[in-house]
Amino acid sequence: MKKKFKQIGEVGVDSGQILICDPCYINSEWTPGKKDEDIFNKKNKGQFSYSGCCLETCDTEDLGGQLNYKKGHAGAGVAVSSGYGDGCYPVYAIYNSDGRVSKLIIDFNENGNSKKIFDSLRK
Repeated sequence: MKKKFKQIGEVGVDSGQILICDPCYINSEWTPGKKDEDIFNKKNKGQFSYSGCCLETCDTEDLGGQLNYKKGHAGAGVAVSSGYGDGCYPVYAIYNSDGRVSKLIIDFNENGNSKKIFDSLRK
């Protein structure tokens, strides 16, 4: 039987947030920032940009949210606060019965909860 889960790496965080996206959209859809004062400019809400990430992670009740393509539709990415700020956080993959990745967990809390989750998968 193939592994059900495993740590596949770590992700470094220096801005207190993380972005999940398909890297093929970075060159064509990402809007580069112009200046620091643009970071929290409300017109950038939902934009696939650093400012858009900051607005979603710092300015929303959910501490994260949807980033949109330039044409305005959803799917460019999702930005979320890393919970406790900067650091290097473990990333775990959970595999389905076909051996494909079905879920990812980034453990921002690093208090052992991921180990408990994975131990329950062994049963």
